Parts: sequence; structure tokens; C-alpha cells
Amino acid sequence: MKIGRLFTAVFLVPLFHLGQDPGTSSGSTQDRHLPQSQHAEQFLGLASPHRQTEFITHENHSFSWDKNYLVVFGTGEVKQPITLYDKTGKWLFESWLTVGGAARIFIQDASPTSKGTVVVAASSVDKDGASSDMIVEVVKGGLGRTIRTSPFYALRLCTTDEGTVWAYGVELTDDRRAERGLHYPMLREYSFEKGELRSALDRATVRPPRGVPVDGSPAEEFQMRCGFGKAVLVNGATRELIEYHFSASQLNRWPMNIQPEGYQVNGAALTESGDVYLSACRCGRPKSMTGMFYLRLVSAGTAEWVPLVVTPATVAPHEDGIFHLLGNDGADLVYSRDLRSSTIFWSEAPATNSLSNLGQKPALERGSEK
Repeated sequence: MKIGRLFTAVFLVPLFHLGQDPGTSSGSTQDRHLPQSQHAEQFLGLASPHRQTEFITHENHSFSWDKNYLVVFGTGEVKQPITLYDKTGKWLFESWLTVGGAARIFIQDASPTSKGTVVVAASSVDKDGASSDMIVEVVKGGLGRTIRTSPFYALRLCTTDEGTVWAYGVELTDDRRAERGLHYPMLREYSFEKGELRSALDRATVRPPRGVPVDGSPAEEFQMRCGFGKAVLVNGATRELIEYHFSASQLNRWPMNIQPEGYQVNGAALTESGDVYLSACRCGRPKSMTGMFYLRLVSAGTAEWVPLVVTPATVAPHEDGIFHLLGNDGADLVYSRDLRSSTIFWSEAPATNSLSNLGQKPALERGSEK
């Protein structure tokens, strides 16, 4: 690949209605807002889905897919139960999140575990207005174990096959504010048996633009995944890819300097090969676009977006037509095209060996914390 060469791509993209095979029809589009980089010269393409599953439609919901389970929950004040499905769409259980003595309960995030339970980042307020932050295990029949994390307020979390929980969050003051410029770890590993195990990512080094929260704006702009020996954080607000390698307790950080103009992250996947994929949308414009991208590390020490598929966001009335990448199933990418619908697709992730240097030592290691 020749350095310094600019390449303009004409992207061949599938245009499809949700519920149909996304690979059965195609059209073409050219988008001048996509990156033109000497490192992003090949449009990878998205394989036609080889399976799809129908889940029960829920209103006012958030999805979280991991370990071949799908959890459906509501963020904010609890107004619906937490529901878990397996990969075939089979309903497994439905449980309300309850906390003793709480007048109100709030959910920030939830993630399935390999054991078929759910961990939830939650907060409660008692009748006197006192708040408590926690990570809660939800099982069939009700609540399992609880980890009190105050003053650490978990914004995102994911689980490992070993049963520990990784959480990204902020420390709150007594008036429930997250102050800038303080020194404390934003990334923490917890065990339900032993409590906090280790931590990393100094808050003072995470610098989103003024007025933008550290978890992104909107909140979906921050994505977190665990698996295959590491935790991965994609922060669209700070345009940064962060990886924490478990065995070495090593924190690596790369700026995402080739993010397409106007695109906001709304989903991510970490595949068994260690590759990171994103879904994103340039929405709220006359010509809204949606797509999926591969995040590739390059020798300059940056992570850049390589497009898999880019297409107009709206494909049919009453559908948003937006790619939402939920996660992975082995080497497959698991995604939907409309979160108001119930169809989830599986497509094989493209081969990236010839395009990636992910197996090499990262060129940029901005932090290492034990």
C-alpha cells in the first residue's frame, strides 16, 4: 500500500427493508463525508446474513447483546422489567429490579453474563433523598448479589467469561455532580465475591469537549465490550479507542482521527479475532446515512474507520432503517436495522488480516496502570 496516495471510493451498498435479506438487493451511493485516507483504500462490504431471529417487540427499550443472550431493559427510572432471551429468541425470564428501602430506582446500563443472568448498573434514592450506586445481579426469580460502588457511578458495563464485571463511570459529589479535572480511575473491575479488583483510566486524562458528558452525547456514543482477553471502550465524544488487556493489566489508547464527518456511534462489536467494529449514523439531516465500519489500528498510532456498508438511513415508512450493531457471535456480527422492530441479523465479519496490523504491538501506548 503506497503512503500518501488519496483514494476516492464509490461504495456499493445494500438497500433493503427490515425483515428481508439485507444481501438480496443492492444499489450504489457516493458520500463525500466518508474518510478518504491512504490507509482506508478498500471498501470491505457486509456479507449477506446467514440467519435472523425474531424477538418480542418492546416499547421504550434498550438492547444489550453479549455471550449469546439478549437483554431488554429501560434506562432511567425503572418502569419495566428486565427481560432476557437466548440467541434463538426464546424468552428465558423477566424480573423487576428492586432495592430494599428505595423510593426510586434508576438503570444506567445492563449486560448479559455467560451464565444466563444479567448485571445492571443502577442507582437508588430512598425516601429521605439519599442516593446509592451499585452493580446488581438479576436472575430468574429476582435479585442475586449486589456490589455497592458509591461514590462510583457506573455508566457502562460488560462481563467476562470468568464472571467479573468491568464498569466505566465517574465519581459523583454529594450533590450528584461529576467534576472535571479530578484524579480517579474511570475503568474498574469488580467481583461479586471480592468487590473491586483493579482499576485504570485516570479521569483527568479523559477530556471531552466542554459541555459534552464523558459517556458521550447522545449516550450511545460511548460503547463498551468485554471479551477475548480485553475490555474495549469506544468513546465517540473524545474520538478515542481504549483497550485494557487483562493478562498484562495494560491500558492502550488510540485517537480516532478519521471519524467520518457528522457520524455518531450507536453500536459496537468485539469479535473473537480481537477486531473492533462500529455502527454509526449521520442522522437528523435531509440525507441521513447509516453504516457499519471496521476500526483499524495503523502505524501512525491512530484508529481509523474502514467502511463495510453505507446506505440511506430510512428504508421504509415507520422504520428508522439505521444499523445498530449489537455485538458478536463468534466471528459473526449481530445487528438490527430498526430497534423498533424485532428482527436481528447475523452476518460473517469480513476477513481483515490483509488490512489490519492488530496483531502488531500498538504504536501508541499512552497509559499503563495496574
